[in-house]
Amino acid sequence: MREYISVKKNAYLNPILTFVLCLLVYVLLGSTGSFMHTSIGEEWFLALHTFLEFLSVLFAFAIFTLIFYIYHQNSRLRQLVLACIFLIGGFLDILHTLSYKGMPDFFVPNGTAIPTTYWVIARFIMAAGFLMAAYTKPERTTRISRWLVLSLSLLVSLSFFYAVTFRTDALPAVYIEGQGLTPLKIQAEYAIIALQAAAIALSLREYKNTGDNTSVLFATALIISIFSELCFTLYISVFDMYNLMGHVFKIIAYSIMFNVMFVQNVRLPYERLERADALLKKHARTLEQEVEKARQDILETNSQLYKDIELAREIQQSMLPDRSLGCPGIDFYSDLIPCKSLSGDFYNVFCIDNENVGFYLADVSGHGISSSIITIFVDRTILSNKLDTQRKEVLLSPSRVLKDLFSQFNNSRFPDELYLLIFYGVYNKRTREFTYSSAGLNTQPVVISGSKVFSLVTKDPFPICKMAQYHSPQYRDSKLALKPGDRILMYSDGLVEAVNRDGKAFTETRLMEILTQNTKADARDLYYEVFDRFSCFVLDKKLEDDVTILLANIL
Repeated sequence: MREYISVKKNAYLNPILTFVLCLLVYVLLGSTGSFMHTSIGEEWFLALHTFLEFLSVLFAFAIFTLIFYIYHQNSRLRQLVLACIFLIGGFLDILHTLSYKGMPDFFVPNGTAIPTTYWVIARFIMAAGFLMAAYTKPERTTRISRWLVLSLSLLVSLSFFYAVTFRTDALPAVYIEGQGLTPLKIQAEYAIIALQAAAIALSLREYKNTGDNTSVLFATALIISIFSELCFTLYISVFDMYNLMGHVFKIIAYSIMFNVMFVQNVRLPYERLERADALLKKHARTLEQEVEKARQDILETNSQLYKDIELAREIQQSMLPDRSLGCPGIDFYSDLIPCKSLSGDFYNVFCIDNENVGFYLADVSGHGISSSIITIFVDRTILSNKLDTQRKEVLLSPSRVLKDLFSQFNNSRFPDELYLLIFYGVYNKRTREFTYSSAGLNTQPVVISGSKVFSLVTKDPFPICKMAQYHSPQYRDSKLALKPGDRILMYSDGLVEAVNRDGKAFTETRLMEILTQNTKADARDLYYEVFDRFSCFVLDKKLEDDVTILLANIL
């Protein structure tokens, strides 16, 4: 309704000024006296009459065609009524024109009664249809087929053609040659005027309720049509000026009605579409700006996140011991290859006292930030015992370390789905005794002693997880006597489960073959042999899990 608000205040001027102008013309024509009853000549009148009538037929059929082809999109009852009456009116106007006095005979000899009868019937049907259309709510729809309306309209037209052309004598006379219009014809014209006046009132009421400017234009066309009918109450000869002016008024009214139909069904939807398109483009531009802003925010956030992750990776890496770490009585060679920036694997080597060295390898479930945080928890929890003189002896018992780690983990607020696997061992440099315990590490450390290669078997391994209310694990210490030259290899499952381009895994079998073939190699060469063979195996294939290797060499 918004498109009509700007003209609402002045819209009533259209019908008012039209009425005043038509009235002025009508009065001026009437003041000329006998001039308006003057015949302008049969040939000239027929030419003008034929031109004006076929022009009105063109408007009528154009209105019908316009409504007919857009009907399936809106299915409005008012539009269907108008299409029906304009189609019937157009056909009756053709019959009126072809049967007009002076035209070549049309089925029967032409005269004045037949075309006048066609005229009255057409005008009455049009006036009744206008009233019905004005009475029908503009938004009301119907399921009536447009083809049914077309068929019925043609059937009605043919019925009137037969009745008027071949049964004229059975119809009341509306024009008598030499006398002029009959009272019935004049009364019929006034009845038509009354119907149109009622349609005008309904159209103006609709405008008042909806603000639809096309209702005012429709009322304006009906006002002009009323003055057309008034002219047809006054003519005496079918060739006089009143008859001609009536046709002129009719053409003007039809042209306005066509404009109304065109505005409602073609121009107005396109204007709305253009406005919608402009609004859509505006929103699209706004959306593009918002999307670009959001994209920049995401890029900035991601950039900051990458910086934070890189910083966290550096912090995690800085907490690891040196890759080649020498301690009195024992050497270590190690490496950690994360599959992502942050690792869920972790290991550490530390001196407990002058005689004992502790080391562990932990594997946290998952990868990334959450897993890396758990590795820090593991390292801080274990090393906190070293800072407490009363608990320092706990580090000498791997089973007690794992039990304490299990308790601390269950008292934390970590998510229930997280868990960790860890192998922890203590080497006594004086006795050369290795004490160890496992909390479910997926791999078993391997001992290379002389030409022997064997795996360490742990007792009652149980993962560190949120299960304290259901189970209390009993971690146990195991001991192994070592001698100089013995080596202990600890590794995460990411090493043996890594696959190459062909989808084949590295496997524990391949690892044991490498160790068996290199039992005489020193610790450094053995470490690099394992590392190089693994690197050549996977090449540039992306790792799916973190890989950790920790080799201890007994001096």
